[in-house]
Amino acid sequence: MSLTAVARKDFQETVRSRGMLVLVALFSLLVSAFAFAVRPTGGSEQFATELLLSVFIGPFLVTTLVPLVGVVVGYDAVSGERESGSLKLLLSLPHSRADVVLGKVAGRGAALALAVFAGFLLPALVLIVAPVVFNAGAFLGYTVFAAALGVAFVAIAVGCSAASAIQRRALIGAVAIYVLFVLLWGAITGRLVGAAGPVVDALPLSAAQLRVFLRVSNPTTAVEVLSTAFLGEQLFSGNSANQQLSAAAMLVFWTLAPPLAGLLKFDADDL
Repeated sequence: MSLTAVARKDFQETVRSRGMLVLVALFSLLVSAFAFAVRPTGGSEQFATELLLSVFIGPFLVTTLVPLVGVVVGYDAVSGERESGSLKLLLSLPHSRADVVLGKVAGRGAALALAVFAGFLLPALVLIVAPVVFNAGAFLGYTVFAAALGVAFVAIAVGCSAASAIQRRALIGAVAIYVLFVLLWGAITGRLVGAAGPVVDALPLSAAQLRVFLRVSNPTTAVEVLSTAFLGEQLFSGNSANQQLSAAAMLVFWTLAPPLAGLLKFDADDL
């Protein structure tokens, strides 16, 4: 129950923060603006839901803004309390260090997921009552993938926070991972595969298979693979089923591995 108590405390504090209110308003505003851009014209009643999600919302809100918000939400989770001295008070209660780290991932991740759903909800309600044919299932289902990506980056940031004694170091580490995954991953992995030709030839897989593995190893592109399949009504089916399973496994990995790695470092530190 100690983990639950930490998670509840962090969830309530994060949801009540002014930043979360701004985030919900920003999400609703941007989704509404994109929805207005793809509204039906010329007498058509079919709303381009899949176009809105895959071309407008996906590349900007989901793979760029949501991970950044996850970093901001999680980077000071442990290191902030450690710097202020409140962490010692928290650990004086019946909470283990594992309770603190994992509870903060759960609480802050749930708060971000709720903010994502709330930000997408108002535009969805408007489109549902609008005189257009709107795919509400695809729209609302897509927010699950956006929320999952946000939780993964919260976990990464909390892992960096647990492994760092000061907030600045945690922020630098989390931002570096964000830049790697969101901005540089394609260029770095492409050059890596090209430069490691002889090594790749010795592996029991082709260069194309290695590129696919490196692609789904990135949580942002893993979500892209899964959401694209979902919108195409081929989630975990069709020719890309194995790739989708790998993408889902990597998304789970990035949600669990960073907090556990940070916890190992945190356990070894003398507060």
